[in-house]
Amino acid sequence: MTVNHSSVLSVEYFEAYFKLVLASREPVVEKAKEFIETNFFKGEACYYGEQTRRNFVSAFNKIKDKR
Repeated sequence: MTVNHSSVLSVEYFEAYFKLVLASREPVVEKAKEFIETNFFKGEACYYGEQTRRNFVSAFNKIKDKR
């Protein structure tokens, strides 16, 4: 998937991403978070900007609270 560095990725985007990772790779939310941080953000928290990072954390918290 190609991601444009100039756009802000939404909470909904990351919720869908978490669901995909949870279903296909990591059934534990914390492990899915680590996987996404390593592979999507390339180990750099603000790789796609601060707002995108905040949306990622918000999505993580929403997914974690649902489980």
